[in-house]
Amino acid sequence: MSKPVTFISKEGTRYTWDRSKETFVQLTDLEVNLMRLKVMGMNDADILNRTSGNGIPMGIPITFSKERLISLRDKLLEILKAGPFIGFEDHALERIIEDSLLSDDDPNKRGWTSKEEAENCVMKAKKITGVRFNVDHRHPKNTETEKFLHPHLGIVITGEKTTGEGRMVLVVLTESTISVVTVL
Repeated sequence: MSKPVTFISKEGTRYTWDRSKETFVQLTDLEVNLMRLKVMGMNDADILNRTSGNGIPMGIPITFSKERLISLRDKLLEILKAGPFIGFEDHALERIIEDSLLSDDDPNKRGWTSKEEAENCVMKAKKITGVRFNVDHRHPKNTETEKFLHPHLGIVITGEKTTGEGRMVLVVLTESTISVVTVL
């Protein structure tokens, strides 16, 4: 069992990740060390960002080669072929409901119509466009100087939806369980 990994931001805040629980995206030791260097140059305000659409990615983006993203997509497609259970975080459901209530000309509308449409988007995933660490804002051990990251890495996908392409963040919890974190 591997020990938790700690990243330290520019302001000295510790971000702790339980590496042993992530099974879908296996980071190499080199990638973990490169992420340590990246986080050292990041501000807490950017890492802790919870505002969608402000041009600042939420969490800590992980840079992968195109080939690595394609390999992760292929792995995801194998899981999808087996017909996984797709669950939804409350935040994702709230976003879908909020979106369905907005008028079509509202600039904040993302084009999501239902939970079923979001499930279909997962099942028709075409591309993984990013991977990131997400801060667990509800972790009971969070303090001003130490924050805990979700153990499973967030995967940003593009798939099909009724109004064109849909984007969302999901996590692969097990070989048969996927959880949608948010819709974009």
